[in-house]
Amino acid sequence: MLSFSERHRVRRAVRRAEAGTTGRIAVRVVPDAEVDAFERAKSEFERAGMHRAADRNASMILVAPHARQFAVIGDAALHERVDAKFWSDVVAQVQPALAGGDLVGGIERAVASIGEQLHAHFAKTVVA
Repeated sequence: MLSFSERHRVRRAVRRAEAGTTGRIAVRVVPDAEVDAFERAKSEFERAGMHRAADRNASMILVAPHARQFAVIGDAALHERVDAKFWSDVVAQVQPALAGGDLVGGIERAVASIGEQLHAHFAKTVVA
């Protein structure tokens, strides 16, 4: 569904967001025309084993462009550090890009927002 260069942009955004943190971000783009994006995100989160991350700070971004839906979820520790408003703010930031057909730009915005929280709350400690 995404071109090679678009997948590269998404991978680069994820690497940048995760760098220097213990967090993990996964992105899924699904072709389904009918899907409950939130339920599918939870299912993909489990299937990818993200719930087993040691710090419980993984997140999943799922976009279903044909269904005109997307979902952003975070594991327990990440969710505890941010409030519900954070997740709704991510949705509000991403929605215009997706509505305008900028799928990758919307994903990059969501990844960057999550990355900011990972850097704020889950920075890797360097032992000298």
